[in-house]
Amino acid sequence: MGKKAVRAALPAALLFGALSLSGCGDGGTGEEISGTLARNSAAESGELAFDQAGHEIDGDLTCTDEGTGENLRVTCEGTTVDGGEARMVADAGSDPRIETEGGVTFEGFTIVGTVDGEQVFRENCIGVGC
Repeated sequence: MGKKAVRAALPAALLFGALSLSGCGDGGTGEEISGTLARNSAAESGELAFDQAGHEIDGDLTCTDEGTGENLRVTCEGTTVDGGEARMVADAGSDPRIETEGGVTFEGFTIVGTVDGEQVFRENCIGVGC
């Protein structure tokens, strides 16, 4: 189970939310992706992905995480403005990355979004940088 890097400078707004990053980075490559960072980033980028797939989320996605490194899984749930049940599951690959500078980019994961059980997107990168 290798630990994976966050390749970004985190903006103060995300840091305020008590993000728990550990390790020493050299040029942005030694920091571990924390569950808190993964959940917050998945919620923000997931809402954009659902919107781009034509299923706007009503309010916010609620996300949970389990595992670490290559075994990290983030699951997000919410409701679309049309009342559909939205669900997104993001499984980390061998090189998961979360970038937060200039908006959230969530990549290196297998990311599947469904509405009422029907797949509406399958991506390896979601967010503003994809």
